[in-house]
Amino acid sequence: MPARAEWLRSILPPWDGPAQNRFWKRRRGFFHAYGGGYDPSAIVDRLGKPWTFQNPGVSIKPFPSGSLTHPGMTELLRLVKINSIHATDVERVEVGTSRNMPNTLIHHHPTNSLQAKFSMEFCMAIILVDGAADLTRFTDAVVNRPDVQAMINRVRFYADPEAEKEGYDKMTTIIKITLKDGRVIKGRADFGKGSPTDPMSYDDVAEKFLGCAAFAAWPREKASQVIDLVRKLEDVPDVRALTALLSK
Repeated sequence: MPARAEWLRSILPPWDGPAQNRFWKRRRGFFHAYGGGYDPSAIVDRLGKPWTFQNPGVSIKPFPSGSLTHPGMTELLRLVKINSIHATDVERVEVGTSRNMPNTLIHHHPTNSLQAKFSMEFCMAIILVDGAADLTRFTDAVVNRPDVQAMINRVRFYADPEAEKEGYDKMTTIIKITLKDGRVIKGRADFGKGSPTDPMSYDDVAEKFLGCAAFAAWPREKASQVIDLVRKLEDVPDVRALTALLSK
């Protein structure tokens, strides 16, 4: 990306040079071709007003799957916990979203880990079967487990008119779980855990870090030391204390 940015800078005319009106601003210029026009007031003299890290804030993915699956995964985890749902209790699960999401999450019967990352059916199934969806679950072996494949077949992923009405600035996901005893449990989420709307706490991020470290066979004691040090990073006198922990 830095190399590409430098290449673009070298071939594009300067913003304040004589070519600006011809290349950037004219009716068939760059801004009109790419965005239908431009508004200098949207960026001029606005650096850091606000910083994106502050507003709207950063997004941290709690799950190693496509972000479009995250609202549904977040809500399903919540429903499973508060209702003590077990995989053996589930008759079927219906997951409704805007039509944009099935166009991206195209693997309805995944057979490997990469397909699973873009499969709403797998992401729902693994939460119901294992109660978690960390890196250790996104492997070919787990995807092809008989109990996981059986649960995938109970998940219906479809375009829901109600979710469609919410527009594409949200990732509205509507969940309906039908249990074998006849009970129906419903839930809905517009955004996933880790988004600015529902941010992860420091402890949430630390838990994810521990999971990633374990997946990489990183010593848990060292990973825990990293978490403790980063928690008080502003008071650390020498950043080499952190870099030392991050090397094997």
